[in-house]
Amino acid sequence: MSNKNLKFISIIFLVLIGILALKLYLPKFSPVKSVYLEKIKGINIQSIQTIEIKKGSQTIKFNKENNIWKIKNEKADADKIQSLLSTLMAATIPELVAQTDKRYKEFELTNDLATVIKLDNKLTVYTGKYNGAGIYARLDGSPMVYVLKNTSAIPTTSSEWYDLTIIALDQSKVTKLSFEDNDTPMIIIKKGDKWISEKTNKEAKKDKVDSILSILSKLTAQSLLEESKKDSYPASPDLTLVIEYEGKSNTLEFFKGESDYLVKREADSGQFIVSEYAVSSLISAPQEIF
Repeated sequence: MSNKNLKFISIIFLVLIGILALKLYLPKFSPVKSVYLEKIKGINIQSIQTIEIKKGSQTIKFNKENNIWKIKNEKADADKIQSLLSTLMAATIPELVAQTDKRYKEFELTNDLATVIKLDNKLTVYTGKYNGAGIYARLDGSPMVYVLKNTSAIPTTSSEWYDLTIIALDQSKVTKLSFEDNDTPMIIIKKGDKWISEKTNKEAKKDKVDSILSILSKLTAQSLLEESKKDSYPASPDLTLVIEYEGKSNTLEFFKGESDYLVKREADSGQFIVSEYAVSSLISAPQEIF
């Protein structure tokens, strides 16, 4: 037999060995990889009403009220909640990295190390260490370990989940701004592409108004006001600002602290802490806008 024929037969033999190996391998692992998806199949994200996140002695409970997620009656960050749910309710098969509990401690998936997330009474997921691509996770009642990709460690303190957006709006839709500080109230209205004084028709400085509108397009707090610190701020605001846009209005009051401001949102009595730097253009507007 020629060398050429021997080489051909060798190639055919290797291909057959490869096919046999795949037949032995695939039945073993294909069902295992789909366990995660089988568990979450049929769970509708929109139907979930409660979420519990627990790590050690810390527990955070979320409840959905009128389609708004809340923590202890405070509004939770809807984007973060949606991101969490999308991560847990993986649309594609998560990467399987282990089939037993032997490496749970390494993955931080033991009962004492893991962050445990419960969605209603429908699903419980243990999440662990971030590995650079995602977080390790396992389902309650199953020993298999997966990597949920494109997400980092799950926050485990309430402060990391609060909605800290004070106001968010399309700055091009704002039609009127009313400022009231310790001096005379000032109101500016939009006429065409200009902002003018409602009282005198004097044109406001465009760069100053643009700066104000930019801040108001998404004014975000550092934190919510802590009950223990509410007496750190004066009884009267340094500035009251009324924003009118799209047929609505929103009133914000600013109270000066030592190095920050307390901002009260009249619509729902929300109370937020912002840095002095973040709102400096708003505070100085009555003196600098003309």
